[in-house]
Amino acid sequence: MKKDKQMDSKGKILLVDDEPDFVEFVSWQLETLSYAVHTAPAGEKALDILSRTDIDILIADIRMPGMDGIELIRRAIERRPDLQCIVMTGHGGIDTAVEAMKLGAVNYLRKPVGVEELDVAIEKAMEKLGLILAVREKQERLEKVNEELSKANAELTKLRGQLEASLREESSGRKKAEAALKKARLRELIVEVLTLSLRYWKQTTQKTKIELAEDSKIWTASIDSGGTYRTRTLDRYLRITSLPSNPRFGDVLDTAYFVLNNCSTYPEMKSNLEEKIGQLEKILLESP
Repeated sequence: MKKDKQMDSKGKILLVDDEPDFVEFVSWQLETLSYAVHTAPAGEKALDILSRTDIDILIADIRMPGMDGIELIRRAIERRPDLQCIVMTGHGGIDTAVEAMKLGAVNYLRKPVGVEELDVAIEKAMEKLGLILAVREKQERLEKVNEELSKANAELTKLRGQLEASLREESSGRKKAEAALKKARLRELIVEVLTLSLRYWKQTTQKTKIELAEDSKIWTASIDSGGTYRTRTLDRYLRITSLPSNPRFGDVLDTAYFVLNNCSTYPEMKSNLEEKIGQLEKILLESP
């Protein structure tokens, strides 16, 4: 007699992503780890599966055509409050990842997602789901079996303590995740502000990066062994990979305002730069 894979699985997963190759690869990997995997290419199809199938864990990409991952999670949790949701986000999805976690997602993963990393996230979600279901089961038993009240209450108290500890740990992890996401966005904005400033400066004044450093007196220009002028410190702020661990926020903003005060043409470039400056200053004001 053929065994039912659903019965033997460690958990039932719904994977939602509009990239067929990614879905095929991850599904195969999760099935080798004994999970029963359902897939959907979009949010509407995922909701249809949820209406017909018991699912433990929803794993959804944030950016998808049609219904995005945020709306999918909101509607899925409304239908199934116990559903554990994990979001996947690529570059540029930081703010929406935080929003998804506020809606009830238990974890977020940055793409490309490693199978081991995904397995750990699923196991943690299954543990939380198990605690929730265990508490519910104990509560239902208490209503039916009054003579076991004392013993059941003791076990329920223990399980509640485990659940509260899990929720506290989750809350702490969420705060750390939000702080890490904010730090990552801050570093992105530093590079964006300085890159836009340099582009606006060159386009408006027809001057070089060296001349910006010399005219603003904010950055140092030096001559290397080959006799070429370099702005090594300024150059580090033009790529996230070379950005210092403790960036000089004041120098970045002073440079941006220097460019704004000395460049008057190209309104669209000016507007873009002012917008990025505003975003950077807002995050700096919110930081402790």
